[in-house]
Amino acid sequence: MDMTYLAMADSIGLSMQNAVANQQRGQVLATTAMSQTLVLIIKLGANPK
Repeated sequence: MDMTYLAMADSIGLSMQNAVANQQRGQVLATTAMSQTLVLIIKLGANPK
C-alpha cells in the first residue's frame, strides 16, 4: 500500500508541475499577443488607411 501512495504522490506532483508549466506558457502567449496587438495599433494609428 505504501508503494501505491508513493506512486500516487509522484503522479500528483508531476501533474501539478505540468499545470504550472502550462499556465506559464499561456501567460507568455498572452503577453506576446498583447504586444503584437499594441504594435499593430501603434502602426495603424501612425498611418491610418
